[in-house]
Amino acid sequence: MKLTIRITLFVVFAQWGLVSCVSPQETKQETKQETKEQLSFTVNNNVKQYSTVKCLMLCTGKSAELYKIAKLLKLDLEFTDQLDVELKKYDTELDEKKMATLFKQGFSLCLSLKEIPKKKNGIDVEVQLKDPSSNQIFFDKKVSWNDKTAIIDAHSLADQLLPVLTGEKGPMLSTLAYCKQLSSKHKVVCVADYACKKERVIVQNYTLNVAPCWHSKAPLLFFSQFTKNNSRLMSVDPKNKKQRVICSYDGLNMQPSFSQDGVKAVLCLSGTGNSELYFYDQAVCNKLKQRVFKPLTQNKGSNVSPCLLPNGDVIFCSDFQTGYPQIYSMDEATKTTRLLTSGRGYCASPSYCISTKSMVYSRYVHGVFQLFSLDIHAKKPREIQLTFGSGDKLEPVWSECGKYAAFSFNCPDKRGQQIAVLNCRSGKIRVLTEGKEPKSFPAWTGMQLFQV
Repeated sequence: MKLTIRITLFVVFAQWGLVSCVSPQETKQETKQETKEQLSFTVNNNVKQYSTVKCLMLCTGKSAELYKIAKLLKLDLEFTDQLDVELKKYDTELDEKKMATLFKQGFSLCLSLKEIPKKKNGIDVEVQLKDPSSNQIFFDKKVSWNDKTAIIDAHSLADQLLPVLTGEKGPMLSTLAYCKQLSSKHKVVCVADYACKKERVIVQNYTLNVAPCWHSKAPLLFFSQFTKNNSRLMSVDPKNKKQRVICSYDGLNMQPSFSQDGVKAVLCLSGTGNSELYFYDQAVCNKLKQRVFKPLTQNKGSNVSPCLLPNGDVIFCSDFQTGYPQIYSMDEATKTTRLLTSGRGYCASPSYCISTKSMVYSRYVHGVFQLFSLDIHAKKPREIQLTFGSGDKLEPVWSECGKYAAFSFNCPDKRGQQIAVLNCRSGKIRVLTEGKEPKSFPAWTGMQLFQV
Protein backbone atom coordinates (compact mmCIF):
# COMPACT_ATOMS: atom_id res chain seq x y z
CA MET A 1 0.00 0.00 0.00
CA LYS A 2 1.74 3.14 -1.20
CA LEU A 3 0.59 6.43 0.24
CA THR A 4 1.54 9.92 -0.88
CA ILE A 5 1.47 13.18 1.05
CA ARG A 6 -0.05 16.54 0.29
CA ILE A 7 0.43 19.47 2.68
CA THR A 8 -3.15 20.36 3.56
CA LEU A 9 -4.65 22.73 6.07
CA PHE A 10 -4.76 20.03 8.75
CA VAL A 11 -1.26 18.69 8.06
CA VAL A 12 0.39 22.08 8.45
CA PHE A 13 -1.06 22.60 11.91
CA ALA A 14 -0.32 19.03 12.95
CA GLN A 15 3.33 19.65 12.09
CA TRP A 16 3.43 22.73 14.27
CA GLY A 17 1.79 20.78 17.07
CA LEU A 18 -1.38 22.86 17.11
CA VAL A 19 -4.97 21.74 16.96
CA SER A 20 -5.50 19.97 13.68
CA CYS A 21 -8.35 22.25 12.60
CA VAL A 22 -7.23 25.81 13.33
CA SER A 23 -6.67 28.40 10.63
CA PRO A 24 -6.10 32.03 11.71
CA GLN A 25 -6.70 33.28 8.17
CA GLU A 26 -10.15 31.72 8.02
CA THR A 27 -11.16 32.61 11.53
CA LYS A 28 -10.44 36.28 10.89
CA GLN A 29 -13.45 36.26 8.56
CA GLU A 30 -15.68 36.13 11.61
CA THR A 31 -16.53 39.33 13.46
CA LYS A 32 -14.40 39.79 16.56
CA GLN A 33 -15.96 41.23 19.68
CA GLU A 34 -13.01 41.83 21.95
CA THR A 35 -13.46 42.50 25.65
CA LYS A 36 -11.03 43.05 28.48
CA GLU A 37 -9.07 39.94 29.38
CA GLN A 38 -10.48 38.07 32.35
CA LEU A 39 -7.54 36.94 34.45
CA SER A 40 -9.85 34.78 36.55
CA PHE A 41 -10.03 31.18 35.34
CA THR A 42 -13.58 30.72 36.59
CA VAL A 43 -16.39 30.88 34.05
CA ASN A 44 -20.10 30.61 34.63
CA ASN A 45 -22.00 27.82 32.92
CA ASN A 46 -25.44 29.25 32.16
CA VAL A 47 -24.94 31.61 35.14
CA LYS A 48 -25.69 28.83 37.62
CA GLN A 49 -24.61 28.97 41.26
CA TYR A 50 -22.78 25.83 42.33
CA SER A 51 -23.03 25.16 46.07
CA THR A 52 -20.33 23.37 48.05
CA VAL A 53 -20.27 21.43 51.32
CA LYS A 54 -17.97 22.79 54.02
CA CYS A 55 -15.55 20.21 55.36
CA LEU A 56 -13.07 20.72 58.19
CA MET A 57 -9.79 18.81 57.84
CA LEU A 58 -7.94 18.46 61.14
CA CYS A 59 -4.27 17.62 60.76
CA THR A 60 -2.91 16.36 64.11
CA GLY A 61 0.80 15.71 64.43
CA LYS A 62 4.18 17.44 64.35
CA SER A 63 5.49 15.95 61.11
CA ALA A 64 5.97 18.33 58.18
CA GLU A 65 5.28 15.39 55.90
CA LEU A 66 1.79 14.99 57.39
CA TYR A 67 0.88 18.59 56.57
CA LYS A 68 2.26 18.20 53.05
CA ILE A 69 0.04 15.17 52.47
CA ALA A 70 -2.94 17.00 53.97
CA LYS A 71 -2.51 19.84 51.46
CA LEU A 72 -2.38 17.35 48.58
CA LEU A 73 -5.53 15.68 49.86
CA LYS A 74 -7.26 19.05 50.14
CA LEU A 75 -6.42 19.75 46.48
CA ASP A 76 -7.89 16.41 45.43
CA LEU A 77 -11.12 16.83 47.37
CA GLU A 78 -11.68 20.39 46.17
CA PHE A 79 -11.02 19.38 42.55
CA THR A 80 -14.64 18.22 42.28
CA ASP A 81 -15.90 21.70 43.27
CA GLN A 82 -18.39 19.97 45.57
CA LEU A 83 -16.34 20.40 48.73
CA ASP A 84 -14.92 23.47 50.45
CA VAL A 85 -12.12 22.11 52.63
CA GLU A 86 -10.58 24.19 55.42
CA LEU A 87 -7.32 22.79 56.76
CA LYS A 88 -6.31 23.34 60.37
CA LYS A 89 -3.07 22.04 61.87
CA TYR A 90 -2.65 21.06 65.54
CA ASP A 91 0.20 19.40 67.41
CA THR A 92 -2.20 17.53 69.71
CA GLU A 93 -5.82 16.41 69.51
CA LEU A 94 -8.54 18.90 70.33
CA ASP A 95 -10.79 18.52 73.35
CA GLU A 96 -14.58 18.36 72.93
CA LYS A 97 -15.05 22.05 73.78
CA LYS A 98 -12.63 23.28 71.10
CA MET A 99 -14.08 20.84 68.61
CA ALA A 100 -17.61 22.09 69.27
CA THR A 101 -16.46 25.68 68.77
CA LEU A 102 -15.01 24.84 65.37
CA PHE A 103 -18.16 23.07 64.17
CA LYS A 104 -20.36 26.01 65.08
CA GLN A 105 -18.73 27.73 62.13
CA GLY A 106 -20.91 25.74 59.73
CA PHE A 107 -18.87 22.67 58.87
CA SER A 108 -20.97 19.71 57.73
CA LEU A 109 -18.17 17.15 57.77
CA CYS A 110 -14.96 16.55 59.69
CA LEU A 111 -11.99 14.73 58.21
CA SER A 112 -9.18 14.06 60.66
CA LEU A 113 -5.64 12.97 59.87
CA LYS A 114 -3.90 11.77 63.00
CA GLU A 115 -0.21 10.88 62.86
CA ILE A 116 0.81 7.56 64.41
CA PRO A 117 4.44 7.06 65.49
CA LYS A 118 6.28 4.76 63.09
CA LYS A 119 9.70 3.55 62.05
CA LYS A 120 12.17 5.70 60.09
CA ASN A 121 10.71 5.78 56.56
CA GLY A 122 7.34 7.40 56.03
CA ILE A 123 4.48 7.89 58.48
CA ASP A 124 1.31 6.06 59.49
CA VAL A 125 -1.89 8.09 59.63
CA GLU A 126 -5.31 7.31 61.00
CA VAL A 127 -7.90 8.80 58.65
CA GLN A 128 -11.40 9.31 59.99
CA LEU A 129 -14.45 10.98 58.46
CA LYS A 130 -17.39 11.82 60.69
CA ASP A 131 -20.57 13.85 60.93
CA PRO A 132 -19.89 16.47 63.65
CA SER A 133 -23.57 16.80 64.57
CA SER A 134 -24.13 13.09 65.30
CA ASN A 135 -20.53 11.91 65.73
CA GLN A 136 -21.32 9.15 63.25
CA ILE A 137 -18.19 7.76 61.58
CA PHE A 138 -18.39 7.17 57.81
CA PHE A 139 -14.79 6.27 57.10
CA ASP A 140 -12.02 4.96 59.34
CA LYS A 141 -8.74 3.65 57.98
CA LYS A 142 -5.07 3.48 58.80
CA VAL A 143 -2.77 4.32 55.88
CA SER A 144 1.00 4.47 55.37
CA TRP A 145 2.59 7.30 53.46
CA ASN A 146 6.06 7.88 52.12
CA ASP A 147 7.47 11.20 50.96
CA LYS A 148 8.57 9.73 47.63
CA THR A 149 5.06 8.53 46.80
CA ALA A 150 3.09 11.22 48.66
CA ILE A 151 1.26 12.51 45.58
CA ILE A 152 0.06 9.11 44.44
CA ASP A 153 -0.77 8.10 48.01
CA ALA A 154 -2.90 11.22 48.45
CA HIS A 155 -4.68 10.55 45.14
CA SER A 156 -5.39 6.98 46.25
CA LEU A 157 -6.90 8.11 49.55
CA ALA A 158 -9.01 10.77 47.80
CA ASP A 159 -10.26 8.07 45.42
CA GLN A 160 -11.50 6.10 48.45
CA LEU A 161 -12.97 9.11 50.24
CA LEU A 162 -14.87 10.75 47.39
CA PRO A 163 -17.55 8.05 47.00
CA VAL A 164 -18.26 8.44 50.74
CA LEU A 165 -18.25 12.23 50.56
CA THR A 166 -20.05 12.81 47.26
CA GLY A 167 -21.46 9.45 46.15
CA GLU A 168 -19.26 9.53 43.05
CA LYS A 169 -15.83 8.36 41.94
CA GLY A 170 -13.32 11.03 41.00
CA PRO A 171 -10.57 11.13 38.35
CA MET A 172 -7.75 10.95 40.92
CA LEU A 173 -6.27 7.65 39.70
CA SER A 174 -6.44 8.53 36.01
CA THR A 175 -3.46 9.49 33.84
CA LEU A 176 -2.88 12.43 31.50
CA ALA A 177 -0.53 12.47 28.53
CA TYR A 178 0.38 15.57 26.52
CA CYS A 179 3.03 17.12 24.31
CA LYS A 180 5.61 19.65 25.43
CA GLN A 181 7.42 21.81 22.86
CA LEU A 182 11.09 22.31 23.72
CA SER A 183 12.02 24.00 20.43
CA SER A 184 10.57 24.58 16.94
CA LYS A 185 11.87 21.13 15.93
CA HIS A 186 11.54 19.23 19.18
CA LYS A 187 8.30 18.21 20.85
CA VAL A 188 8.31 15.49 23.51
CA VAL A 189 5.49 13.38 24.97
CA CYS A 190 4.89 13.43 28.73
CA VAL A 191 2.68 11.50 31.14
CA ALA A 192 1.52 12.84 34.49
CA ASP A 193 -0.92 12.19 37.29
CA TYR A 194 -4.38 13.66 36.71
CA ALA A 195 -3.47 16.97 38.40
CA CYS A 196 -0.05 17.23 36.67
CA LYS A 197 1.78 17.51 40.01
CA LYS A 198 4.38 15.05 38.74
CA GLU A 199 5.51 14.72 35.14
CA ARG A 200 7.64 12.18 33.28
CA VAL A 201 8.91 12.43 29.69
CA ILE A 202 8.35 9.10 27.94
CA VAL A 203 9.12 10.08 24.32
CA GLN A 204 12.30 12.11 24.03
CA ASN A 205 13.21 11.57 20.33
CA TYR A 206 14.62 14.73 18.77
CA THR A 207 11.77 15.47 16.34
CA LEU A 208 8.12 16.52 16.50
CA ASN A 209 6.12 13.93 18.43
CA VAL A 210 2.43 14.84 18.34
CA ALA A 211 -1.17 13.75 18.89
CA PRO A 212 -0.88 11.13 21.67
CA CYS A 213 -3.87 8.86 22.28
CA TRP A 214 -4.46 5.88 24.55
CA HIS A 215 -5.37 2.33 23.64
CA SER A 216 -8.77 1.34 25.02
CA LYS A 217 -7.55 -1.86 26.72
CA ALA A 218 -3.76 -2.14 26.82
CA PRO A 219 -1.61 0.33 28.80
CA LEU A 220 -0.14 1.74 25.58
CA LEU A 221 0.13 5.29 24.26
CA PHE A 222 0.08 5.95 20.52
CA PHE A 223 1.53 9.07 18.89
CA SER A 224 2.75 10.38 15.54
CA GLN A 225 6.43 11.05 14.96
CA PHE A 226 7.60 13.28 12.12
CA THR A 227 10.47 12.01 9.99
CA LYS A 228 12.03 13.43 6.82
CA ASN A 229 9.55 11.46 4.71
CA ASN A 230 6.34 11.10 6.70
CA SER A 231 4.62 11.14 10.05
CA ARG A 232 4.75 7.56 11.26
CA LEU A 233 2.43 6.09 13.86
CA MET A 234 4.25 4.86 16.97
CA SER A 235 3.37 3.24 20.29
CA VAL A 236 5.14 3.54 23.63
CA ASP A 237 4.80 1.65 26.89
CA PRO A 238 4.71 4.32 29.67
CA LYS A 239 6.27 1.94 32.19
CA ASN A 240 9.48 1.10 30.31
CA LYS A 241 9.40 3.76 27.55
CA LYS A 242 9.80 1.05 24.90
CA GLN A 243 8.73 2.33 21.46
CA ARG A 244 7.45 0.45 18.43
CA VAL A 245 6.63 1.52 14.86
CA ILE A 246 2.97 0.71 14.14
CA CYS A 247 2.71 1.92 10.54
CA SER A 248 4.96 4.12 8.45
CA TYR A 249 3.36 4.67 5.06
CA ASP A 250 4.10 7.75 2.99
CA GLY A 251 2.31 10.83 4.30
CA LEU A 252 0.20 10.89 7.45
CA ASN A 253 -0.16 8.02 9.89
CA MET A 254 -1.97 9.34 12.95
CA GLN A 255 -4.87 9.63 15.40
CA PRO A 256 -6.06 6.04 15.90
CA SER A 257 -9.30 5.57 17.83
CA PHE A 258 -9.96 2.11 19.22
CA SER A 259 -13.04 0.01 19.85
CA GLN A 260 -13.88 -0.90 23.43
CA ASP A 261 -12.41 -4.38 23.03
CA GLY A 262 -9.27 -2.91 21.44
CA VAL A 263 -9.28 -5.06 18.30
CA LYS A 264 -10.66 -2.49 15.87
CA ALA A 265 -9.51 1.02 15.06
CA VAL A 266 -10.10 4.01 12.82
CA LEU A 267 -7.11 6.18 11.89
CA CYS A 268 -5.96 8.89 9.48
CA LEU A 269 -3.81 8.09 6.43
CA SER A 270 -3.07 10.37 3.48
CA GLY A 271 -3.37 7.62 0.88
CA THR A 272 -5.02 9.70 -1.83
CA GLY A 273 -3.08 12.90 -1.29
CA ASN A 274 -5.43 14.18 1.38
CA SER A 275 -6.20 12.87 4.84
CA GLU A 276 -8.82 10.10 4.72
CA LEU A 277 -10.16 7.77 7.40
CA TYR A 278 -9.37 4.04 7.31
CA PHE A 279 -10.78 1.12 9.28
CA TYR A 280 -8.62 -1.62 10.80
CA ASP A 281 -9.97 -4.95 12.10
CA GLN A 282 -7.51 -7.33 13.73
CA ALA A 283 -9.78 -10.34 13.08
CA VAL A 284 -9.83 -9.63 9.35
CA CYS A 285 -6.08 -9.14 9.26
CA ASN A 286 -5.52 -12.45 11.08
CA LYS A 287 -7.76 -14.24 8.62
CA LEU A 288 -6.04 -12.77 5.56
CA LYS A 289 -2.61 -12.99 7.21
CA GLN A 290 -1.79 -9.44 6.19
CA ARG A 291 -2.46 -5.91 7.37
CA VAL A 292 -5.53 -4.41 5.73
CA PHE A 293 -6.87 -0.86 5.98
CA LYS A 294 -10.37 -0.36 4.61
CA PRO A 295 -11.15 3.20 3.41
CA LEU A 296 -14.10 4.85 5.13
CA THR A 297 -14.03 8.32 3.59
CA GLN A 298 -13.30 9.17 -0.04
CA ASN A 299 -14.49 12.75 -0.20
CA LYS A 300 -11.22 14.53 -1.13
CA GLY A 301 -11.47 16.71 1.95
CA SER A 302 -9.28 16.80 5.04
CA ASN A 303 -10.71 14.17 7.39
CA VAL A 304 -9.20 14.00 10.88
CA SER A 305 -9.86 13.36 14.59
CA PRO A 306 -11.89 10.13 14.31
CA CYS A 307 -13.77 8.74 17.32
CA LEU A 308 -14.90 5.11 17.03
CA LEU A 309 -18.18 4.70 18.94
CA PRO A 310 -19.33 1.52 20.74
CA ASN A 311 -21.99 0.88 18.06
CA GLY A 312 -19.41 1.10 15.26
CA ASP A 313 -20.34 4.59 14.09
CA VAL A 314 -17.54 7.12 13.64
CA ILE A 315 -17.40 10.79 14.58
CA PHE A 316 -14.84 12.86 12.72
CA CYS A 317 -13.90 16.35 11.57
CA SER A 318 -13.90 17.31 7.90
CA ASP A 319 -14.03 20.32 5.59
CA PHE A 320 -15.30 18.44 2.53
CA GLN A 321 -18.72 20.14 2.35
CA THR A 322 -18.36 23.73 3.55
CA GLY A 323 -14.65 24.44 3.27
CA TYR A 324 -14.66 24.98 7.04
CA PRO A 325 -14.05 22.05 9.41
CA GLN A 326 -17.30 20.67 10.81
CA ILE A 327 -18.15 17.62 12.90
CA TYR A 328 -19.78 14.63 11.18
CA SER A 329 -20.96 11.15 12.11
CA MET A 330 -20.70 8.14 9.81
CA ASP A 331 -23.22 5.32 10.09
CA GLU A 332 -21.43 1.99 10.53
CA ALA A 333 -23.88 0.01 8.36
CA THR A 334 -24.62 2.40 5.50
CA LYS A 335 -21.38 4.48 5.57
CA THR A 336 -23.52 7.58 5.09
CA THR A 337 -22.43 10.79 6.82
CA ARG A 338 -24.52 13.21 8.87
CA LEU A 339 -23.56 16.76 9.75
CA LEU A 340 -23.74 17.20 13.52
CA THR A 341 -22.68 20.85 13.87
CA SER A 342 -24.45 23.77 12.26
CA GLY A 343 -22.30 23.97 9.12
CA ARG A 344 -21.23 27.49 10.03
CA GLY A 345 -18.07 28.68 11.74
CA TYR A 346 -15.06 26.57 12.59
CA CYS A 347 -15.38 23.34 14.62
CA ALA A 348 -12.53 21.02 15.52
CA SER A 349 -11.19 18.15 17.66
CA PRO A 350 -14.25 16.11 18.70
CA SER A 351 -13.98 13.79 21.71
CA TYR A 352 -16.69 11.29 22.64
CA CYS A 353 -17.56 10.10 26.16
CA ILE A 354 -19.10 6.64 26.46
CA SER A 355 -20.45 7.35 29.96
CA THR A 356 -22.47 10.44 29.01
CA LYS A 357 -22.88 9.68 25.28
CA SER A 358 -21.90 13.23 24.49
CA MET A 359 -19.24 14.99 22.46
CA VAL A 360 -16.97 17.88 23.36
CA TYR A 361 -15.17 19.98 20.73
CA SER A 362 -13.74 23.43 19.99
CA ARG A 363 -15.70 26.09 18.10
CA TYR A 364 -14.55 29.55 17.06
CA VAL A 365 -16.77 32.23 18.62
CA HIS A 366 -16.13 35.99 18.37
CA GLY A 367 -12.38 35.65 17.99
CA VAL A 368 -11.83 32.90 20.59
CA PHE A 369 -11.97 29.10 20.42
CA GLN A 370 -14.46 27.91 23.06
CA LEU A 371 -15.54 24.47 24.20
CA PHE A 372 -18.94 23.11 23.19
CA SER A 373 -20.79 19.89 23.92
CA LEU A 374 -23.38 18.07 21.84
CA ASP A 375 -25.59 15.01 22.29
CA ILE A 376 -24.87 13.20 19.03
CA HIS A 377 -27.70 10.67 19.57
CA ALA A 378 -30.44 13.30 19.62
CA LYS A 379 -32.64 13.65 16.53
CA LYS A 380 -31.76 17.32 16.40
CA PRO A 381 -28.37 17.70 18.09
CA ARG A 382 -28.07 20.99 19.98
CA GLU A 383 -24.72 22.67 20.46
CA ILE A 384 -24.17 23.84 24.05
CA GLN A 385 -21.41 26.34 24.84
CA LEU A 386 -19.40 25.31 27.89
CA THR A 387 -16.80 28.10 28.17
CA PHE A 388 -17.07 31.85 27.64
CA GLY A 389 -13.84 33.46 28.86
CA SER A 390 -10.84 34.72 26.90
CA GLY A 391 -7.99 32.47 25.77
CA ASP A 392 -8.27 29.80 23.07
CA LYS A 393 -9.36 26.37 24.32
CA LEU A 394 -8.17 23.67 21.93
CA GLU A 395 -7.99 19.88 21.53
CA PRO A 396 -10.48 18.92 24.29
CA VAL A 397 -10.72 15.38 25.59
CA TRP A 398 -13.23 13.91 28.02
CA SER A 399 -12.37 12.25 31.29
CA GLU A 400 -13.74 8.73 31.57
CA CYS A 401 -16.68 9.91 33.70
CA GLY A 402 -17.55 12.77 31.33
CA LYS A 403 -17.62 15.37 34.09
CA TYR A 404 -14.28 16.96 33.15
CA ALA A 405 -12.69 18.01 29.88
CA ALA A 406 -8.93 18.52 29.59
CA PHE A 407 -7.72 20.86 26.85
CA SER A 408 -4.86 23.00 25.61
CA PHE A 409 -5.37 26.53 26.95
CA ASN A 410 -3.77 29.71 25.66
CA CYS A 411 -3.81 31.39 29.06
CA PRO A 412 -4.77 35.08 28.96
CA ASP A 413 -2.43 35.93 31.85
CA LYS A 414 0.80 35.34 29.87
CA ARG A 415 1.40 31.86 31.26
CA GLY A 416 1.42 30.66 27.68
CA GLN A 417 -0.11 27.46 26.33
CA GLN A 418 -0.86 25.04 29.18
CA ILE A 419 -2.96 21.98 29.85
CA ALA A 420 -6.13 22.89 31.73
CA VAL A 421 -9.29 21.11 32.81
CA LEU A 422 -12.92 22.24 32.84
CA ASN A 423 -15.33 20.98 35.48
CA CYS A 424 -18.44 20.82 33.32
CA ARG A 425 -20.84 21.03 36.26
CA SER A 426 -19.33 23.98 38.10
CA GLY A 427 -17.92 25.71 35.00
CA LYS A 428 -14.57 26.21 36.74
CA ILE A 429 -11.32 25.97 34.78
CA ARG A 430 -8.08 24.87 36.43
CA VAL A 431 -4.69 25.28 34.80
CA LEU A 432 -2.77 22.09 35.57
CA THR A 433 0.69 22.49 34.06
CA GLU A 434 3.30 25.21 34.44
CA GLY A 435 6.56 26.30 32.82
CA LYS A 436 7.31 28.31 29.70
CA GLU A 437 7.19 25.38 27.25
CA PRO A 438 3.93 25.24 25.24
CA LYS A 439 1.82 22.14 25.96
CA SER A 440 -0.71 20.58 23.62
CA PHE A 441 -2.68 17.46 22.66
CA PRO A 442 -3.91 16.24 26.09
CA ALA A 443 -4.94 12.57 26.19
CA TRP A 444 -6.81 11.13 29.17
CA THR A 445 -7.12 7.51 30.30
CA GLY A 446 -8.89 6.08 33.32
CA MET A 447 -5.99 3.69 33.88
CA GLN A 448 -3.54 4.50 36.66
CA LEU A 449 -0.23 4.38 34.80
CA PHE A 450 1.73 7.07 36.61
CA GLN A 451 3.37 5.53 39.67
CA VAL A 452 6.31 7.82 40.45
